Amino acid sequence: MDTHAVDPSRTMLTFGRVDLVRVQVGYRASPETPAYQQFLLDLPVLETGDGRDGEAFDERLALSALEPVVFAGGDAPRHYSLHQHRSHTSWGPSSGAVEIGLLVTTGSGTRASGPDAPLDGVTRAFRDLMDVVGRPESAQTSRDAAILRARAAAATAYAVDADTLSLSAEEHHQTENSWTFKLRSRAGDTYAVVVGFVDGYAGSVRVRHEKRFEVSDSIGSE
Repeated sequence: MDTHAVDPSRTMLTFGRVDLVRVQVGYRASPETPAYQQFLLDLPVLETGDGRDGEAFDERLALSALEPVVFAGGDAPRHYSLHQHRSHTSWGPSSGAVEIGLLVTTGSGTRASGPDAPLDGVTRAFRDLMDVVGRPESAQTSRDAAILRARAAAATAYAVDADTLSLSAEEHHQTENSWTFKLRSRAGDTYAVVVGFVDGYAGSVRVRHEKRFEVSDSIGSE
């Protein structure tokens, strides 16, 4: 059998540079229950004046920045599961991406204390991650762009069809450059979505799964 030596300096297959970092942080009461809220962050990797770019993306710094999310608003870290996916294509303007998924198990007591319990930790972590990756320029988010982002985030977080989500309520927080929406699926599930919850950056989205509206008939046993 013919063999040939592998020369790593001439390899054709490569993961290339990192152009985009996507993070999804979810909170669930127990390992057997789905997440009751999720936070998403999409960040383009920016070149900086010190020469740092996607080639120098530091996974350890990114994970260190995310550590506050595992406290879930408390003093002790909670159990979590972590996964990472790296992708690259040999075409297109954005050819390399890193996706980080973090699912934190809070226990029922944390959820009972309110859905805002983890918010400060996630906000801090996402800000720190922006400093690691490169903070994008701020820009006003239009209503149409915010609705599109909200539907896409709910679809990603809860595996629903974005096109089937109807808008039932909205609020624009102009000073914070954020939008709040209520979306409802055909199955009756509702999602409270905040676009721009971190410093008005539209790539930061919070999705909270609210109660399902059950449809019951009026026929019962006598």
